[in-house]
Amino acid sequence: MQLLLDIGGIFLTTFVISLFTPIFWIVLFLILMQYRRLTAMEVKLYGRPINKIGRQLLISFGLGLPGGLLASAILLFLGLSLEQIGLYFIWPIALLLLLINPRYLCFSYAGGIVAVAVLVFRHLLMPLAPGLATNSVIESLLQIHIPALLVLIGLLHLVEAVLIYLGGHLGSSPLYLKQDNGTVVGAFSLQRFWPLPLVALMVAVVAQSEMAGVSMPEWWPILKSTLQPGEGQSLQYMLIPVAAGLGYADLALTSTPRERSAFSAKWLALYSVILLAVAIAAEFRPLLVIPGVFFAPLGHELLILYSNKREQSAALRYGQASDGVPLMLVLPDSAAAEAGLVTDDLICRVNGNPVSSSTELLRVIEESYFLVLLEGKRGADHFSVVLKKRLAEAGTESFALAPGEQGGAAYLALHRSAALGIIPVPAADSHIYAEIRKPDPLGRLNYLLNFVKAFFLRFMR
Repeated sequence: MQLLLDIGGIFLTTFVISLFTPIFWIVLFLILMQYRRLTAMEVKLYGRPINKIGRQLLISFGLGLPGGLLASAILLFLGLSLEQIGLYFIWPIALLLLLINPRYLCFSYAGGIVAVAVLVFRHLLMPLAPGLATNSVIESLLQIHIPALLVLIGLLHLVEAVLIYLGGHLGSSPLYLKQDNGTVVGAFSLQRFWPLPLVALMVAVVAQSEMAGVSMPEWWPILKSTLQPGEGQSLQYMLIPVAAGLGYADLALTSTPRERSAFSAKWLALYSVILLAVAIAAEFRPLLVIPGVFFAPLGHELLILYSNKREQSAALRYGQASDGVPLMLVLPDSAAAEAGLVTDDLICRVNGNPVSSSTELLRVIEESYFLVLLEGKRGADHFSVVLKKRLAEAGTESFALAPGEQGGAAYLALHRSAALGIIPVPAADSHIYAEIRKPDPLGRLNYLLNFVKAFFLRFMR
């Protein structure tokens, strides 16, 4: 019992310290920049932020804190130390993969490539050219413990699955998306980021006379270090504060944001558990390393392909209806919410006149005076509400666009509708939309080089 209390005290102290490390605040700052970018897109589309940056950041921090605590506890239990996983090799490869496609910025792909490289050098090239071991880079590569690397990949994805299930749908942003066939449909953009304060292990070889700290049980660590102490020496493990960041990006086209995030979390958790089981088993059955190495990237890629195919093959949830205009979202604390409208309501008539598209709905609301009579369906029930325009428009002048700016009258009508709290499903021929662009590796590389150049020029002034 005393052993657990001693370890727990050191662990919690180190975890608290990780909240004040520069790397954690850098991760938090990068997440803030991502939410600022998303909010800027919302302001451009709707004339106002749909999700407040402060609330987004608070939710991310609130979920990232227990997520980091869970990951740290598992890392400590398994005895996974930093020198076993080869981060110096993973990060450069991950950044190169980012230039191909942002979704490849993932440890499953970069870690899989590193693990394959270890196997190739260790079992193919080294027997043919033993002199390669004198190279410091190759020597460091050969020290990577593949089961430990696979455990890290599986563990981070398991924590990500839990975070996606708990909060992947929070802060989802309505989006007008242009499909390949030219029609515009409604969707929800799901983008969440979490800062993870972490407690990691470092191991060093020290003389037995210099050993200090808490003596661990004989069975620990489960994943043994690749370092081999000499005569009169032992391995000394140290807890150090570190930080990481996790991200989730998805589109909800045929389901609600909650349903989409729950689906993604379930399959990602299954992938993670399988990878963790194979990785831990490979510690005792080395041949299992090979299927584990290939399952890490290929399993993740198949998971994404299956998820995307399933989402694109089902019936669209936010498409134009034949008997009215569905509401993608009714914003809280808005005139629409006060009038009694809710998300998924179907607006059939405005001021007694039938409406069949969001373009027509926005035009009629725009032409109305202070009171707007809305009639429609809520499931099998009919309803009618009176929308008071003045309640929402009083404080939104700063968001209004003059005709001719960023889409002119169409944008202005959508902005005023959003000011009232109404985000309707788009018309199929809407002139307001976003498009998914194909990856452009050279374009991303040029952007990165120009950014670095501009940074150094500004710094040198």
